[in-house]
Amino acid sequence: MPLIKREVIPIFLSRQLNTQGAEYELESVTNKTLSNVVLQLSSLSKHAEDIFGELYNEADSICKRSCELQERIDKLSNKVTKLDATKDDRLVPRGSRKM
Repeated sequence: MPLIKREVIPIFLSRQLNTQGAEYELESVTNKTLSNVVLQLSSLSKHAEDIFGELYNEADSICKRSCELQERIDKLSNKVTKLDATKDDRLVPRGSRKM
């Protein structure tokens, strides 16, 4: 079962106490609904920022590891090109040595 990193809880946008006798009931409901929409968008924005921040950190980590591996490959490549099989006894198989 996966662990929950973020929990998004929906807000009931237009639910509020019934204010009977209010002079501007429609405007009140509309304002409350719009306010709750803004709250949900704010929450969604925070979650998106967290997700993209984590993606950036992962990509940065992969980039650093790739650069380190490339440096190691370059060093090994240089060593291999400097080796000369005719001069180094370690590179000649044991059975083929001339005495």
